[in-house]
Amino acid sequence: MKKNTFLFFLVFLGGVISANILGIVSGRELGAMNEYFINRYMYANIQGRELFPFLFYRRVPEMLLLLFLSIGIYGSLIVDGYICYLGFSVGFLSVIAIMNYGIRGIFLIFGFFLPQWLFYAPVLVLWRHELRRYKFEETRRKKNMQILLLAALGGLLFLIGLFSESYVNPFFLQKIIRIMG
Repeated sequence: MKKNTFLFFLVFLGGVISANILGIVSGRELGAMNEYFINRYMYANIQGRELFPFLFYRRVPEMLLLLFLSIGIYGSLIVDGYICYLGFSVGFLSVIAIMNYGIRGIFLIFGFFLPQWLFYAPVLVLWRHELRRYKFEETRRKKNMQILLLAALGGLLFLIGLFSESYVNPFFLQKIIRIMG
């Protein structure tokens, strides 16, 4: 876990530096940070029942691809690579949000990632932890039961994350944007 946290924040710093080098001009072009988008989002009537299938068909293939690629000899490297991608993205977007909105941009970033990442992140941590332990199990039956339990727990957390991203996040983000405005 410490290695993952260090890796995430190291690449987060890389995203921060990259965003600062590219400057504010490229930040204004990013759709989600665009003032027009933010103002439109404040008044949008987002329906969770319509957003859920969109997110489901977007997130599930991404996670299945990650799971498929992470099984094997280089599995932990694949998961670490995904953690690096997330860290860089969050760092980059954080700087763009702060450049465009000042200190209020920090709240905007929280609005983009909460509450769904409270459920998605543990799935990644559990999967990364299990990949490291996979080599050291004594019996095949015990290993299979642990993987099934992990898959069930990860699937449940992932599903809760999808529901929270569909139904809770739009409401949460709209409240933050209204407070910012």
